[in-house]
Parts: sequence; structure tokens; C-alpha cells
Amino acid sequence: MWDDLDVSSYGTDEFIRMCHKIGAEPLIVVNIGTHLWNGDVDQGEFLQDVLDWIEYCNGRENTKWGKVRAQNGHPEPYNVKYWEIDNETWHMGAEDYIQAVREFATAMRRKDPTVKLAACGSGGFNLEWNRKIIERCAELIDYVSIHHYENPDNFAEGPYNYERFIRQTGELISKSKNPKLKIYCSEWNAQSTDWRTGLYTGGILNAFERCAPTFEIGGPALFLRHQSATAWDNAFINFDHYRWFPAPNYVIMKLWREHFAPYRIAIKGESKPLNVVATKSRNGREVYLKAINPTDMDVEVELSIEKSFRLKKARMQLVAPGSLKARNTLKKPNIVQSESSRVELRGQKVEFVLPPLSAGVVTMEGSQITEKR
Repeated sequence: MWDDLDVSSYGTDEFIRMCHKIGAEPLIVVNIGTHLWNGDVDQGEFLQDVLDWIEYCNGRENTKWGKVRAQNGHPEPYNVKYWEIDNETWHMGAEDYIQAVREFATAMRRKDPTVKLAACGSGGFNLEWNRKIIERCAELIDYVSIHHYENPDNFAEGPYNYERFIRQTGELISKSKNPKLKIYCSEWNAQSTDWRTGLYTGGILNAFERCAPTFEIGGPALFLRHQSATAWDNAFINFDHYRWFPAPNYVIMKLWREHFAPYRIAIKGESKPLNVVATKSRNGREVYLKAINPTDMDVEVELSIEKSFRLKKARMQLVAPGSLKARNTLKKPNIVQSESSRVELRGQKVEFVLPPLSAGVVTMEGSQITEKR
């Protein structure tokens, strides 16, 4: 599968060790044993395997599977918090999957009440699937896990279309038995490694932020791809036996992540044709504007910062390779990259130009002013 032979050398311990090394939270997807993939099987055997897996990861050293984990070199529990109940189960139909979720989720929570559970949601724009899962399973799960892969030619409107779909799913959640249920987009991407996918990435990440707090986690795919693979040319990291290059989606996600801030702030005035989001750091000293210009023209931007934030400095990082066909390669890994760009600071105003087909992040530094009473 995926143009490779799996020799089972990379398992639970190796995966969790990698997650800890890079500062990520592991999420484990369990197999519920569907007839299409697993033949005529006893689903109860798969459920027991899932419960044993949870005990291996989270059980104490004196439990049956915790003891095995300790023998494998890790006496302390891994405390894996996130678990997903199978993946892309649309082939089995909503009713059969709902029955499996209700059985598996109940048993998994009984085994470890601390786990956070995700159930398979829609592929693409299948709102009816989400409706059925939410209506029948919302009180048993913490996340509905949705997937979406975009035609890269839709780099401009695609993020807005999917944002509307996310909000529709959020409306279903708000009326459910568990209005605290969150949305997790566990697979998203545009299907190319040229600059169209970079523009789409910035747009969809902005959409994800605008859909918070109902939207909580986004996980892109593909993560890694060897250059010899025959399909799925959309990976963030592309490599051969000794080199690698970042695709445009990697470049943009890295830039957005480096300028993440937890508080989204309002933007007044006209922002079109740009796709924008503004956020503020936890300490209140930095404000970020993340913007995509999907048009073929320069867009002149003037930001007026309210006086409650005393503006002191401003700078911009820009990705503007100049062509939708621009791409990084093993021989030329820096065609698409982030570079410093000019901004003008005039009192409480920041002025800059976003060139055609570009993505930029403006960082504004200052201090919060509190009124004396």
C-alpha cells in the first residue's frame, strides 16, 4: 500500500516516541473490523484488541498490557489522550457505523474515562452523514472527524466553500445532545505541490481559525511522500534517499504556525479580495494579520490599529513566487519560500502591498493600554 512494503518495524512505541520528540500529541486510530476490509470477522475480537491497545498505552505497569509495555522499555504509561474510531468508514453505511461507534465508544470510555474520542465524519460536503453521526453519537464522542481534498484550481473560493460547510456542521452540533462536541478535520489538502496548494493552505487555515471554537484540530495529509511514489502528489515533506524539499503547503503552514496567537480579534472595514484573519498574542504585545491575495493584481492595504494598542513596530513575511506553477524540487528546494517584505508605519497605521498570488503575515508589536478609572 502507498507504493511501499510495510514490514511492521514502526509500531506504537516508535510512533509515540516520535510524537514526544517533536512535541506533538499522538492520536491513534483503531480498527473496528468492517467486513469489506477484514472479511467475515467477529467484531468483538476487534473491540477487545482496541481495549488491550488502550491498556498498553495508558494502563499501569501492573496491568496485563501495561506490563508488556514496561517490558518493551517504557514502564510509565504513555497517557494517549486522542483515539479515533476507525477511518473513512463511509463504505459500511451510516447506520452500521453508528452501531459500531455506540458499542466501541462506550467500551473505550469504560476502559479509560480520560480518553478523547473521535468518530468518522464526512468526506467532502456530505452534511447528511454528519447529521446522522451527530444526532445518534454526539453524547458519546468528543470530535467529529471530517475529510476534504480540494481541486487546486479552487485555491481562492475553495476555503470559503468549506468554511460554510464547517459552519453548517457546527449548527448541527449546537442543536445536539452534546453542544460541546468539536470538529476535527483529520485530512485536508489541495491535490498538488505547486503554488496553488500554498494559496489554498493559507486560505483554509484562516477559515479554520474563523470557525473556532467549534473547530479545534486540523490535520493535513499527506505528511511524507517519497519521490518514487506514483500517486498523491500533495505531501508536505517530499524526499528521496538523502534529500528533501518542502512543498508550498509546508512553507505556508510553517509560517502560519510560527505566527499563531490564541485570541482572534475583529477586523472592520473592507477586506476583499483578501482572505484574512487577525489574532493577538497571549501577552497582548503582538498582533498578527495573516492574509492571502488570490488575485492577479496588487492589493494595497492600510491597517488602522485602535488606540487601545500602542503600535511600536511592524514587519512582514511574504511568500510570492509569482506563478501558480511555481514549485520546489529536490534540485531547487527554495523556489517557494518566505522572505521579509516592506511595510510602512505611520502612527497607528500600517501600510503595505500584497503582490498578486501571494501570502503574507504582518507582525505588529506594541503595548496594551488600559484606561484608568
